[in-house]
Amino acid sequence: MKQNGVYEAVVDKNLVSFSEESFDSMLEKHAALRRYFDMDWEYGKAEAYLASLDVHLARAIKTCKGLHILNQDPWEVLMAFLLSQNNNIKRIRSMYERLSKELGSHVEGSWYAFPRPQELLGISERDLRSLGMGFRAPYLLDAIQNHEVLSGIPGLNDDEALRALQTIRGVGAKVASCVLAFAYHRQQAFPLDTWMLKVMKKHYPGRDASYFAPYAALAQQYLFHYERTQGGLP
Repeated sequence: MKQNGVYEAVVDKNLVSFSEESFDSMLEKHAALRRYFDMDWEYGKAEAYLASLDVHLARAIKTCKGLHILNQDPWEVLMAFLLSQNNNIKRIRSMYERLSKELGSHVEGSWYAFPRPQELLGISERDLRSLGMGFRAPYLLDAIQNHEVLSGIPGLNDDEALRALQTIRGVGAKVASCVLAFAYHRQQAFPLDTWMLKVMKKHYPGRDASYFAPYAALAQQYLFHYERTQGGLP
C-alpha cells in the first residue's frame, strides 16, 4: 500500500516500509527482501529475448520496463486468488485484510499478518461466511484442509503441479497457473484470464505459451500490464 510516497506491506510477518529513494539501500540490508523482489534473476536476458520475438511484445517491454515477478508465499498467493474469483481489487483487499485482522497475528500498528493454515485448522465454513467470504468460503476451507498440497509442488514438473493444485476446490487452470507463476517462479506458467485471452486472440492467434518459452510467465506479465494500462484492448 502506498501513502504519502511510502510503500508499506507485511512480508513474512514483518512490516516493510520504503520509498522509491530508499528502496536500493533497503535491499542492500535485507537479503530476504532482495529475494522477495526477485532482484537477482536474469531479467535483462529475458527481456532482450522476449523483445526479439515480435514488435508488440517489444513495445510492451519498452513501455513497462522493470516488471518483476515477486517470490511470494504459496499459501498467501493461493488464498488471494481464491478470493479474487468474481471480485474486484477493492473487495479482494478488504476480504484479505479482514481475514488477517480477525484470524491472523498482529504485526505493528494497524497491520496484521495473514493467518497461516495451521492457525485456521479449527475454522468452519460458517465462520468464514460470517466474515463475508460468501460463496468462496467452501473453497477457502478446502484449501485450509488440503494445504499440504503446496509443500509438494517443488518436486513436481509443471504439468503435475497444475494437476495437483487443481485438486483443491475452486482452483482451475487459471488460478493454478497464477500460483505456479507468482509463488513458485515457474516460467512456463501462463495464466489466461479474460484479458489475456483477448490479447492472445488479437496479437498471437494460433499460438500458446510455448511461443514465449523459456520466459512465458514474464511475457504474460508484460502483455497483461501493457494492455491494461495502455488501453490496447476495449
